[in-house]
Amino acid sequence: MTDDLTVVLDRLDAWLEGNAPADHVALNPPATQEDIDAIADRRFLLHPNLVTWLRRHDGVTAAKGHNGPGALLPEGFILHAAAGMRAGQRAQEEAIAEWVDENESEDPDLRDIYDGVYGYAFHVRWVPIATDITGGKLIIDHRDGDRFGNVLYGLQAGDTEGPVKVWDSLSHMFQDLLVTLTEGTEIRLPGYADPVTPRLVGSDNDAFVRWE
Repeated sequence: MTDDLTVVLDRLDAWLEGNAPADHVALNPPATQEDIDAIADRRFLLHPNLVTWLRRHDGVTAAKGHNGPGALLPEGFILHAAAGMRAGQRAQEEAIAEWVDENESEDPDLRDIYDGVYGYAFHVRWVPIATDITGGKLIIDHRDGDRFGNVLYGLQAGDTEGPVKVWDSLSHMFQDLLVTLTEGTEIRLPGYADPVTPRLVGSDNDAFVRWE
C-alpha cells in the first residue's frame, strides 16, 4: 500500500463511486484555500496531509446522520469541513482559557504540567477532523516533533485521560479505510469494545457503507 495520500484518495474515490455511490455523493467538493488557511490562521503550520485531503474534499455532507451515507469512517465518524475544523480548534482555545481561569489561581504552574495539554483534553494545536455520535473526536495533532500529524481519538465529555493515538498520519488512516472497504476486513478503534466490519446496504445509486 502506497504512502502517497493523493493516490490513496484516488483509489478511495473510485471504490466509493463504483460500490457506494451514496457515500461518494456525500463527499463535498474541495475546500477553498481561504477556508483551509482559516483553520490555523497563522497560529501554526497545518499538516500537509490535512491540506491534501481538504483540497480533495471539504469533508462530507451526511444528511441522514451517523448511520447513513457519508459516515465513511468506522463507528459513524463524520468528517468535518474546513469551517468545522476551524470551529473545533477555536473551541480548544476557549476551553483552555476557561480551564486556566478556573484552576490557575490555585496553582500558577498548571500551565506547564501537561506539556500544553489542559485538563487532559485541550490543546491549541489539536484540530478535530471528525465527530462520532457520542461526541468523541478524531484529532490531527499539530504539536512539534514525532507527534506532528498523528491522528488521535478522544475528547468525550468526562474523559479523565488525554486522547490516544489511533494512526500515525491521516494518510495511514485513509489507507486503512481503503483496505478495510476493499477487502471487507474488520477494524477497531480504541475506546470501542468490539471491532466493526463494513457492509454495503441499499442498492444502485442509494448504496452506502454501514459499519456493523
